[in-house]
Amino acid sequence: MSRMTSEPGPYYHRPLLDPQLQPFLEATDEAIAASELDRLLAGPLASVILDSVRRELGGSFRGAEHIEDVAADVRFRLVRKLMWLRTSDRDPAGENAIANLSAYAAVTAERACYAFLRRQFPERTRFRNRVRYVLSHQKSIRFEAGPDNVWRASSAVMRNAPAGGSTVKFIEDPVQWLHERRVDSSQPLPGLVTAVFLQLDRPIEFDRLVNALAAALGIVETGPSRTADGDDARNEPADPAPAIAEVLEQRESLEAVWREIEQLPARQRAALLLNLRDPEGGAVLQMLPATGVVSLASIAAALEISKEELVELWQRLPLDDLCIAEQLGITRQQVINLRKSARARLARRLRENPS
Repeated sequence: MSRMTSEPGPYYHRPLLDPQLQPFLEATDEAIAASELDRLLAGPLASVILDSVRRELGGSFRGAEHIEDVAADVRFRLVRKLMWLRTSDRDPAGENAIANLSAYAAVTAERACYAFLRRQFPERTRFRNRVRYVLSHQKSIRFEAGPDNVWRASSAVMRNAPAGGSTVKFIEDPVQWLHERRVDSSQPLPGLVTAVFLQLDRPIEFDRLVNALAAALGIVETGPSRTADGDDARNEPADPAPAIAEVLEQRESLEAVWREIEQLPARQRAALLLNLRDPEGGAVLQMLPATGVVSLASIAAALEISKEELVELWQRLPLDDLCIAEQLGITRQQVINLRKSARARLARRLRENPS
């Protein structure tokens, strides 16, 4: 019997790391790392993110209004991942490696869009999932993504059908189209989809199909009206202290929020910013330079410290209250009180001057 070994076998392939990440991950200075991160997000990756979000949300007139904000959310998700790769003790070329940054960004964008649609339009999202399931399980329907990464559905019948404009008419007025062709819209969804595809003359984009079927069945895009507990969200009391990290992640709000932060008293700014965390517990300050709105110099000025002092603090962020107290020469309770006051003032100012 051969001796067991922990060494990789001859067919073991170690995950590769996208070479364009190396300058960021290997930067020995945090200011340089921030600059490299900004370079990554401002290059071709910016187009990949925006194009991916547009492709997912462009088919919905309500979703299209939020393309820029969702793209900003994608950028922050990427920043979190990249910062984790840089600061984690794990090998960045190991099992969590990003072998293709553009492909990773596209997948991240797709997931962010789905999360947005599920949150904003729960009924339509559930219907969209039902239609996808039907298309994926109908042997007579071909459902696949094209070279442009847009999902389309077609059937064998279409290949021999004359170009009479049936698909275009279905998209433009699905209710009238079903009536004219005597298709029963009350039948179960699999039967309805099959009946529709028997009379379409061209492949149809998935989101256009979902829009047409939703219109025909009276499924309207509506915003979320209920919380996870089933209560009407409009009846919930407003939170007097907004989730500052979430506000900062909205592209259109960032400049306005930062201006308000700069107007806070110095100690309130420090108590708030040095402890500011994202939902995963990471330091929000470490992400801000990547937005192009708030620079390292601006952060240092807000904290009333030098850029060199900020770089020394960078890897320790976010600081706990005892560390902030030591930094400011005050007590821990005073830090808590200062941050509470800062949040209350920000909440009031943001309500008075919404961006």
